[in-house]
Amino acid sequence: AVFDVDGTLLDTMPLFLPSWVVAGALPEFQLHCPEDDFYACAGKPLSDIVRFLHMKQKGVQPTDEYIASFLKAKLEAHEKIQAERPHPPPIDCVVKLAREFLSRGVPMAIATSGLKELVVPHLQHGGVLDLVSPEHMVFASDVKQGKPHPEIYLEAARRIGVDPRDCRAFEDGESGLQSAWAAGMHVIDVTYMEGYPAPEALLKAKEVQVKERSWLQ
Repeated sequence: AVFDVDGTLLDTMPLFLPSWVVAGALPEFQLHCPEDDFYACAGKPLSDIVRFLHMKQKGVQPTDEYIASFLKAKLEAHEKIQAERPHPPPIDCVVKLAREFLSRGVPMAIATSGLKELVVPHLQHGGVLDLVSPEHMVFASDVKQGKPHPEIYLEAARRIGVDPRDCRAFEDGESGLQSAWAAGMHVIDVTYMEGYPAPEALLKAKEVQVKERSWLQ
């Protein structure tokens, strides 16, 4: 079993949105991040989200320097915001399933587009760091191509020594679902699980994504 983290094991998405808004409002960036776009981009590498927003709003691709500066400002904003807020809680319906797998000895890995320096503390404070061994955690920085490319899920399967075709991937974001599917895995959209905390903006994004899901053919 391979799990995403943000929006899958942990309810981090509401925590991450404000830093996008704060960084985007800075005069050197002037990049808006509407809630609908934020959830539509769930699972994508951070740099790809910046490219998506920039192209949509300005009609041109941002420079690498712009992306690096924006993400630096976003991280600084996130750290300030997080210092005033509690760590994100676990998503109980997903964690319960993961713990069942753990008790049965099912090999497990993590495949996340998140930053290791943020993900690991969040997992620890959420009481779920014990679910997956550190060597079985694959972060965006561990692969050359992020979701929706299958590389991160292929790497996760390799680390636990399981054929991707024998793996189940648990994801909330469209790019992550596509990534795991392209890797040959059986994919589970956790946002449809009973008890999943789905905000209205996520439900709207899902409705659009399902209609446009050409990759699932």
